[in-house]
Amino acid sequence: MYQLTARRGDSFNSLVDELLGDFFQRGSVAAARHATAPAVSRARMDVLDKGGNFEVKIDLPGIRKDDIHVGIEGARISINAESKDAIETKNGTNGDKVLYSERYSTSYARCFELPAEVTEDGADARFEDGVLTLSLPKRAPNVSKRLAVK
Repeated sequence: MYQLTARRGDSFNSLVDELLGDFFQRGSVAAARHATAPAVSRARMDVLDKGGNFEVKIDLPGIRKDDIHVGIEGARISINAESKDAIETKNGTNGDKVLYSERYSTSYARCFELPAEVTEDGADARFEDGVLTLSLPKRAPNVSKRLAVK
């Protein structure tokens, strides 16, 4: 690529060089921002009613099991997960110069309501091959009791 040299005292050219920098060598500004911006994704899931419990399967690619948080409140289930694999500085961890990086941090969040309340007792969460599987027992319905009048 042919490069123009700035003349001395030419503040316009130096301003353009400062603003654009290496724009043409690294690609568009939008692509560069996209490559480094953290993303929040809606995790894809399946929910099955297995009679006495619900089974929920959620795809969480690139996540470690220690970075997954599941909350249960009645029939409301919340799942949050975050990957932290990206290089978050301009230089690597050992002072290495980052030449190109497409990996970035990502977060998954999902909050949904099941058709019936579930209980934490007997609930199970397993994470294997990027898929979180929840087994959530249904809460026993409240049975009203009759009180004998004396």
